[in-house]
Amino acid sequence: MELTRRQTLGLAAAAVAGSTVAGTMTASAHTDRWVRDTLRRMTLEQKVGQLFVLYAYGPTAATADARNTSLYGVATPAEVVAKFNLGGVIYFTWTDSVKDPQQIANLSNGLQQASLANTGIPLQISTDQEYGSVVRVGPPATQFPGGMALGATRSANFAREAGAIAGRELKALGITTDFAPDADVNVNPLNPVIGVRSASSDPALAAEIVAAQVKGYQRDGRIVSTAKHFPGHGDTETDSHVGIPEIHHTREQWTEIDLPPFQAAIRAGIHSIMTAHIVVKALDPSGDPATLSRPILTGILREQLRFDGVVITDSLGMKGVRDKYGDAEIPLRAIEAGVDQLLMPVDPGLAYNSVLDAVRGGRISEARIDESVTRILKLKYSGGLVDQPYVDLSRIATVVGTPANYAAAQRIADRSTTLLRNDADLLPLSPAPRRIVVTGYSPATLAAALQRRGATTVVKDTGTAPSDAKIADALAASTAADLTVVLTNKAWDTEVTDKLAKQQKLVNGLLATGRPVIVVPVRDPYDVAYFDDPATTLVTYGSTAVSMEALAKVLYGELAPTGKLPVEIPARPDANGEATVLHPFGHGLTFDPRDTRLTVASYNIHAGAGEDNVFDLERTARAIKALDADIVGLQEVDVHWGDRSQWLDTIAELAGKLGMYPAFAPIYDLDPAADGQPRRQYGVGVLSRFPVVRVENHPITRLSTQDPNPVPAPAPGFLEVQVDVRGRRLHVYCTHLDYRGDPTVRRMQVADTVRILSQDRRQDLQILVGDFNAEAAAPELSGLWTRLTDSWTAAPETVGGPNTYPAVAAVKRIDFVTVGKGLSVRSAEVPAEVPVAEAASDHRAIVAHLSFRR
Repeated sequence: MELTRRQTLGLAAAAVAGSTVAGTMTASAHTDRWVRDTLRRMTLEQKVGQLFVLYAYGPTAATADARNTSLYGVATPAEVVAKFNLGGVIYFTWTDSVKDPQQIANLSNGLQQASLANTGIPLQISTDQEYGSVVRVGPPATQFPGGMALGATRSANFAREAGAIAGRELKALGITTDFAPDADVNVNPLNPVIGVRSASSDPALAAEIVAAQVKGYQRDGRIVSTAKHFPGHGDTETDSHVGIPEIHHTREQWTEIDLPPFQAAIRAGIHSIMTAHIVVKALDPSGDPATLSRPILTGILREQLRFDGVVITDSLGMKGVRDKYGDAEIPLRAIEAGVDQLLMPVDPGLAYNSVLDAVRGGRISEARIDESVTRILKLKYSGGLVDQPYVDLSRIATVVGTPANYAAAQRIADRSTTLLRNDADLLPLSPAPRRIVVTGYSPATLAAALQRRGATTVVKDTGTAPSDAKIADALAASTAADLTVVLTNKAWDTEVTDKLAKQQKLVNGLLATGRPVIVVPVRDPYDVAYFDDPATTLVTYGSTAVSMEALAKVLYGELAPTGKLPVEIPARPDANGEATVLHPFGHGLTFDPRDTRLTVASYNIHAGAGEDNVFDLERTARAIKALDADIVGLQEVDVHWGDRSQWLDTIAELAGKLGMYPAFAPIYDLDPAADGQPRRQYGVGVLSRFPVVRVENHPITRLSTQDPNPVPAPAPGFLEVQVDVRGRRLHVYCTHLDYRGDPTVRRMQVADTVRILSQDRRQDLQILVGDFNAEAAAPELSGLWTRLTDSWTAAPETVGGPNTYPAVAAVKRIDFVTVGKGLSVRSAEVPAEVPVAEAASDHRAIVAHLSFRR
């Protein structure tokens, strides 16, 4: 909509170019003159209308909607504006006001035209765009992390940058006031309505973030910022939407805890403050909610804090303000308390006429109305609305959701992710492709981010109150996966969000499987206290796309987690309501993102048979899966082995069940294949989560008790598998050597091994897995260990056990993992033995956790 200034304003005043919402008003004389002239010509009905901020249904100003007719007696948003001489409107998703940028801007222009045609005064157009958990304008507008995520970054610069970009984008859509930031200090973990909307439980940190946001919105973004909810909604267990919360802070506690962010906002030049429907008897012993309290709004906010901006109520439809007085009385008491704007009364006609009648009857003076209207008009003029009430539709794409804005949001989210526990040393994940179940609350966005990193994802969306059937489905999927990531949203809240604690049941069920599980509250960090001691936990403070992308980056070690808890997380309260500290304020782990993780296992199948000597492919697959390794070297692999393996291609069958890539090197063929049957082979293999680039079966000196190699001589059976890991060439060698444990033969084998390894490029990574049937200190192996680092030193208990096959002695060294230069052994372990009846092999595996520096 392109309209000239003459067509739209019809006003005599001229605006001063470059005036801003915050800071010194260089055009104060012009502002005062316009406000004075405008106020003088306004009728009482128009003045009272300026006090009201209402919503209207419909995507355009001219859309007729039966809901408008029912509530207001007129059909279109434009008619609502004109009927009540409105000072402002508010946009919601459920009013069909915020479908897309072009629609929003057209609606804004249409409503401005209606207001200017009616009163000659532009509208204040507002919305609640806190970001994080409170968002009205969705994508393609840039979606920033919310208040607590900003607190986790500890960066005032980020907070200001987010406010600046948000302000510019909203203004490009015709939205001139944002009801943000949340200035509450969330000191109560059981707060049902604030939580992550607050920057912190620390008043100083909250004040720093809030002041920076105000400067971003107002000085940089040039829209009105509204700090809420005065005098502070951070320590309540009641949602003021459904009840009357009471804050039990003393005056001293209020001054220390709740006041600082509002003081900081006022010092930063905030032009609007929203009231809270809360009772604070230390500030007003009458028991009136702050919205209706003159001691709080006039005595403290106006006189003590010297705030002379616009005071707006929270929604007057909320129970917290409606319980004590009737809907006709509420707006009058709010005005008498010091309020300027009345937001969303339940019965707009009743409220509007109630104020008119109170002025005409003398209860409220017209001078008092003029006082509020003067503040509102100043706000509109100083914000540039008088000179430019309309937005340019052609500029929207250059301002809203630009690549630069998205990149800024991602930078902020990247700094907010907080790692609380990494007890299993699971993070960062190796870059190997894996099968990941992503379940819990809204998992699709994270799943997509993981897929972009090569994972195969299974999405099980269970919501905030999972059914038992959905829980069972997620648990079943988890048992078949390499990893499960479960996302939770207010799992602690069993009063409203999840009354049967089903999110807790889901998470605890996943933890009970013993499989790797990462637990991520994507809203309130307090969730972590309500689960059965998860070993790996992170918090994101929000579930926006940028937060999920940041989480994926941290999981895969693309960046280090740097977020620090902006709140304290208490443990779950005991029977007496007492709780210790689970994670203190400021807690947050990190790791070096230059380190790439790998987990490598060596596993001797020994024909896939346990002590019962029965090959069981399913049992073997379960055993290998439990190792949770990126690369598994297998010894004594039987392929097409007759009755023992049911003529299976064992390595291929295992790879299929595990979702891995196979490689196999036969050591020898037993005999020619029978008619209709493939050849029986015995050898070594590798299973890899990474795609296999190259496979070679090197000859190596061998002494075997079986044909065709009865004497020491070169023979196949030294498998090389090459894979690529983040641009590094990794060679994995797998061997099963010297069945009879002859030291002379072993010396020859070591010489052959070193010769084969020396053929690789110097910058390549090398891993050797296998079975030498020898102790690490055996003299004949010394030439090998001068080249490779032996993980045996980290797991000396690999010298056998009850299931060690006694081929030479009852106790002997079996499997090993060794690494070459560039690789470090972070740790190595021999998994706990399982009962003989469940064992897939009569050998003990070893698992080595490795890393290399990028």
